[in-house]
This record gives sequence, structure tokens and C-alpha cells, in this order.
Amino acid sequence: MGKLIFQAGFNGETTENKYLTIFINTVNQPMSAIQIIGIILVRNEDIFIKNVINNISQFCDRIIVTDHQSNDKTPEIIKKLAKKNKKINYLRIQHPKESHTVIEKYAGTNTWIFAVDGDEIYDPEGLHKFKKKLIEGTFNNYWQIKGNVLNCTSINHKDKIAKGYLSPPARSMTKLYNFSIIEKWNNCPQRIHAGDLEFKKNIKNTPTLELFKHIEWDDAHFRCLHTVFMQRSSKEKRIITTTRLNPAEKMSAEQARESNNHIKYLRKNLKSYFRLDWKNKKYKKGKLTTKNIATFL
Repeated sequence: MGKLIFQAGFNGETTENKYLTIFINTVNQPMSAIQIIGIILVRNEDIFIKNVINNISQFCDRIIVTDHQSNDKTPEIIKKLAKKNKKINYLRIQHPKESHTVIEKYAGTNTWIFAVDGDEIYDPEGLHKFKKKLIEGTFNNYWQIKGNVLNCTSINHKDKIAKGYLSPPARSMTKLYNFSIIEKWNNCPQRIHAGDLEFKKNIKNTPTLELFKHIEWDDAHFRCLHTVFMQRSSKEKRIITTTRLNPAEKMSAEQARESNNHIKYLRKNLKSYFRLDWKNKKYKKGKLTTKNIATFL
């Protein structure tokens, strides 16, 4: 196993303050015919979903969009995109677990699974540069790669700036997995969550590469605007910047209501409303920061 130097730059600049060099373990032989499969799980995301999909289109070889019962304009937007782009496959699902079932077959193949949510807008220019390293096999012996994130409280499209909280110190929620080193990953309640994960017998280590801890936002290629604290559907009525339950959490809350477990239902929803949920704890850390996001829009 060798070592190589990976340089992360920004807009092609080579000045010392724009580059950070880190050492990355690599396998001696790169995987052949690597493919990148995007898997998106959405529910009422009509405000950002067009940008979400378009920004990862060139990075992915195929994009599977699983829609958990959206009733805003999300299905209409995705179907229009799919007509123009053959990479995009739209699936209407009844349960969030179906979003994982569709990617189970890629276990053990030369595939990177790129899981994206409807509130995650990636930098397409950065992904183009990052893809070259991914396909070359630079990261073959890593199980997961975590990139830089700006957890947004606002986006100004006119001035091309966003305000939010950077990771670090906030949590990175990017989800890029190397399925070539696993035998199977089944029985997940939703895409890439929990379930029965089994690595290949010859795999001794399953490291996560946390790029966001080594590379500054302005120098990063693998970076994301996370609109977790913003309105994401035209059907939402928001006065304050609350978070939303994910599809699995939403289903759990609805089941609690249907079974007359009102305490559980209120607890799940009120935590978000009063900003006491895990997303506020994990994603709203550090100082509120303003960043130029011209390459994202």
C-alpha cells in the first residue's frame, strides 16, 4: 500500500493559502470501471430539488430519486428533469426503506454510492475536480468520505452569498460510500441507515476520510450547502428557522398519531419547533458565517 499527496485547491489557484496538502493511503491497484450512483430520498422538497439534482448530474453515472409521498411540486419537477436527463430515475415509494432496497444490488461492485437529501446543494465545479481523484482510485481503501458543509440559515441568490454554520465545528452530513468493500447491506429503515452491514472478509480496516477536518471550505472540492434551517417546500409556512423531520421520523410521528400516542407525536414535533432537536445541536455549532456561493448557483 502506497502513499500519495492529495492537493485540494479552489478555482485553480495555487497560492499557499489556497492549498492544503494531506497524505492519503491508497491501494496499489485502482478499481476498474468505477461508477458513481446517486440515491436521493425526498419528501416535499420543491424549493431546492432542481438545484440538488442538477448540481450532481455530471458527477453521477446514474441518479435514483426516491420520493416518499410528496404532495407539493416535487414530483412534477423531478419528472421534468428525468425527461431531459436519462441518468435520472424517479421512483414513488410507500416506505423510506425502499430507498435503500434499490441500492442493495451494488454491494460488492466497483460503485461509490452518493446519498443526497433534498436539502443538500453541492458545488458542481468542485465535484468535477473531485471526481477525477475518485475515479483514479485515490480513495479506494476508504469506506466513507465526509466533505465540507455550510449549514445554511439563509441564501441570497442575487448577491450569491449564504449564511450558516461550517463543519467543523458543526457535523458533516455528506454521505459517500465505497460499496466495493462490502458483501451486503440490507434491512435498512431508510437509505444507508443502520441495517445489516457486512464487509468483505479480506477487509481489515474500514476508515472514514474526514476531508472537512483537513481542508478549509474555500479550498474544498467536495462541499455542500445544507439548507437544513431553511424552508424547503412551497407548502411550508415558516416564521422561524426550524428544522424538519426526515421521512423515517415523519412516518414514525404519523404512526404515533394514528395509534393515539399523542405524547410521542408531540415530543417529536415540538423538539424541532423549539429548536431542541438533534439537528440544532449538531448542525448549529460555532460562529454564524457568510460565504460566497457563486459556483453553487
